[in-house]
Amino acid sequence: MASIKRDAIKQKWEETEFPLVCETCLGDNPYLRMTTEPHGKKCKICETPFTVFAWQAGSKGRLKRVEICKQCAKAKNVCQVCIYDLEYGLPVAMRDKILREEGVHQGGAAGALALAVPQSDANRSWFNAQQARLLENGELESNVGSKAHAALSAVARMEPRYERNLPKLCSFFAKGECNRGSQCPFRHEMPKDRNDPFSKQNTKDRFYGTNDPVAKKMLWRKHQMEEQQKKAEADQEKEDGDERAIATCYIRFDTRDEATQHISISEEDIRDYFYSHGEIVAVRMHDNKGAFVEYTTGEAAELAISLMDKKMINGRKILVNWARQPKRGNDGGPRMSSAASNPSEGPVQPLPPPGAAKTGGTCMPVGFKPSAAVAAAAKARATANSGLSRTGLAAPRPGGGPIKRVGGGMRSAAPQPYYPSTNPNRMGSAK
Repeated sequence: MASIKRDAIKQKWEETEFPLVCETCLGDNPYLRMTTEPHGKKCKICETPFTVFAWQAGSKGRLKRVEICKQCAKAKNVCQVCIYDLEYGLPVAMRDKILREEGVHQGGAAGALALAVPQSDANRSWFNAQQARLLENGELESNVGSKAHAALSAVARMEPRYERNLPKLCSFFAKGECNRGSQCPFRHEMPKDRNDPFSKQNTKDRFYGTNDPVAKKMLWRKHQMEEQQKKAEADQEKEDGDERAIATCYIRFDTRDEATQHISISEEDIRDYFYSHGEIVAVRMHDNKGAFVEYTTGEAAELAISLMDKKMINGRKILVNWARQPKRGNDGGPRMSSAASNPSEGPVQPLPPPGAAKTGGTCMPVGFKPSAAVAAAAKARATANSGLSRTGLAAPRPGGGPIKRVGGGMRSAAPQPYYPSTNPNRMGSAK
C-alpha cells in the first residue's frame, strides 16, 4: 500500500492490490501478466480515482482493464470489467428485477443487491461513505432468501463465455482500408447489423440497470420460457384431468432401493394407512409393485395423494398419484362381434372358392338366398347342360379351366403350314 497522502481529498482515492473480476474476464489462460496503474483513471460511477488493472484475456482475447472502482463493485456485487453479477453471472437489471419480484425489498442486508445507487454528486458522496462504513463493519453481505436464490439459479449463467473477450471489429477492414493484415489487433470481420443495439452499451446504464439491451433480451427469453412452461403445464393438467380416474389413486412401491425391495406390503397395510383420508370402496393389489385404492369421493383421493406421497410403509417408500382410466375398448376381455356370433344377421360373406357349395348348379355365397328369376335361370341352365351331356358334349366345370374336345387324346387334323426348306426330300443335291 502506498503511503497516506497529505491531501485530504486524495485520502479518499482507492488503492487496491487485486481487482474484483469474474472468471470470464480473466480469460482461459491460467497465467496472467497484469499491469497496475495507481489512480490511473476515475471510476465511471462515483468518479473517484482508483487503481487501474490491465491484462490480456487469454491467447486470443483483447486487452481488458477495469472500468469501475472496487467499492462500487462490492456495493452491487458485480465484476469491475463487465458489470455482471459475480454469483449468478446476470446483468444487474435482470438480477434486481428478479429480487424485487421475489419480495426482496430495498434497504437492509437482504436488499443490498437490489439497492438503487444515487446518481447525483452529493447523494453519491454520502452513499459511498455509507457503503465504505458498511464494508468495514462487514454489514454489506447480502442474504438472499431461498426463494430468490432458486429463481436466480434457474437463469444463472456461470459457465465461462470466453467469446466475450474477442477483439473488437476493425472499422478500417469494413471500409476496405486496413493494411495491417495478420498484425492487426482487431477482428477482420464485417459487422452483421449497423443498428445492432448490443454494439452501443454504456457502463452506467449497465450498472444502474437502465437501458441495458442484454438484460432486455434475457428477460424476454425468460418470459417466453415461462409462457411455454405454463402452456405445457395447462395442457398436461387438462390431459391428466381427462384421463385420470375420478376417485382412484395408484400407489407405486419404490424399487430403486435394493435394501427395501424384499419388504412386502399387504392389503391390510394399505387400508391401515389410507382409511383415515376417506371411505375406501376397494383395494386392488398389483403383485409387489403397487396397488389401486378407490375412494367414494375425489376429494378423499386428492387428500390421500397430497399427504401420502413419498411416505414410508413398513420401511418401504411409496409414490402416490392419480390412477389412469382404462382405455376405451380394452376394459374387458376379447369380445365377439354380433356378426360373428350370428351369421344370419351379419353382412354378406365373400364368394367361396371354386367347387364350394352350389345351389342349382351355381356357386352361392353363405347366407344369400337368390331371387325367383335368378333361381329359374339357374335351373334352365342346368337343364341345358344335362341335354348337352346326353349328346356326348361335356359341360364345362364350375371352376373354369381349359375346355377339352371329345377324344382329347387325339391330335387335331387341322392342316399344317408347308415350308420347302424343311422338306427332307429337297435337302442335299437335287435329283
